[in-house]
Amino acid sequence: MEAKKWLALNYFLQYAVQGVFFQYWIVYLTTIKDLSVLEASAVFSMIYLARFISGIFLSTALIKKFGLHLSYKIIGFSGFISVLMYGFVDNKINLFFVTFLFGITYFSLTPLTETTSSLFLKEGNVDYGQVRVFGSISFMIVGIIVGGVLGYISNSYIFYVLASLVFIYFIFTLIPAPYMLNTVDLYSGEVKKESKQFLWMKNDIDAILLILVFFFLQLSHAAYNNYNVLYLESFNISLKWLTGFIVSISVISEILFFVFSNKLPKNISAKKFLLIACFVATFRWLILAVFKNVYVFVFMQTLHALTFALAQIAFILLLNSKFTSDKTLDMQNLYSAVGFQLSAFLGMYVVGFIWDISTSLVFFVSSAIAFIALIIATRLKF
Repeated sequence: MEAKKWLALNYFLQYAVQGVFFQYWIVYLTTIKDLSVLEASAVFSMIYLARFISGIFLSTALIKKFGLHLSYKIIGFSGFISVLMYGFVDNKINLFFVTFLFGITYFSLTPLTETTSSLFLKEGNVDYGQVRVFGSISFMIVGIIVGGVLGYISNSYIFYVLASLVFIYFIFTLIPAPYMLNTVDLYSGEVKKESKQFLWMKNDIDAILLILVFFFLQLSHAAYNNYNVLYLESFNISLKWLTGFIVSISVISEILFFVFSNKLPKNISAKKFLLIACFVATFRWLILAVFKNVYVFVFMQTLHALTFALAQIAFILLLNSKFTSDKTLDMQNLYSAVGFQLSAFLGMYVVGFIWDISTSLVFFVSSAIAFIALIIATRLKF
C-alpha cells in the first residue's frame, strides 16, 4: 500500500478507537462499572499519565529495538490484550491498573504515528493535512454513530465496540506497509550505541522552548476539552442533539482546515503559524470568559481550526525543516507526552478545582495560559 493511503487509513482506524474511548468511556465506567463521576474521572486520568510515560520512554525504546513497522504490530497486539481486560475487572483498583495499561500500550501509537507522518513528509513528500484529516473525520463519525446507537441499546456495548475497533487496528498492522517503514532507520547504529535519549536538547534551547509552547497551549485547552459539554448544558438547550452538533463544530472546522491546509501561504513561516495559533487561543478563551452566551460559544468553536489544527501543522513543519530524523522521534515523543498528556493530566485537576468557583474564571485562566505560550513562542529562534 502506498504511503499516503496507508497513513490515512492508520489515522482513520486509530482515531475511531479514540472517538469511542474519549467520548463514551466515562459513561461506561459510571453506568456499567458503577463508579461515581469523581471516581470515573480519577480512573480516566490514568490514561493521560500512562500516555505521558509511554511517550517519554516506551515509543523510543520500541523503535530503537524493533524498528517502526514491528513496533506498530507490538503496540496493536498489546493494546488489544489490555482492552480485553476491562471485561474481567470491576473494582476501582483493578480499573486504575487496566486503564493505565491500556494507555501505556495502545496509546503509544500517538507519538509513533506522528513520527511516521514526519518521516513520510520528509522522505515521501506526503501532505500531513491531507492524511491527518481522516483521523478527525473518523473521530466525529464514530462519535455520532455510537451516540445514536446507544439510545437504543445498553451502555455495556461500549466495551464491545471499543474492543472490536482495537482488534481491527491490530489486523491493520499486519497488512503490507509502505517500504519506508522497513527501510528508513531513524537511529543509525552509531547513534543507537552512543547517544542518550533527549540529552542533545541541553544544547538546543529552541527545542525545549517549542515543547513548552505546546505544553501551555494545550493546557489552555484543558477546560474546553474536559468540560465543553457540561458548559453547554448550563445553557439548558432543549434539543439535546443540538448540543452534540455544537460540540462537533470544532471537529468540522478542524476537518475543513486539514483538507485545505495545502493552500496555506508558502511565504509564511511555521513559526508565524504557531504565533497565530497562540494568539487566537488567547483571544478565544478571553471572549468565552467575558461573554457567557451560546452564540458566542458557537462562533468560538470555528476557531478550533486555528488554535489546534494550525498549531499541529506548524509543529510538523518545524520538525521537517529544523530537526534531523533521530531528533524528530524525541521531539514527537515529548510533543505527545508533555504537550498533550501531561497538560491534560494536570489540567483535569486544576480546571476541575477552578470550575467549582467560576466558569468565567476558568476561561480567564485559560487565556492567561495561552498568552504564556504566545510569549514563549516569540523567543523561538527558528
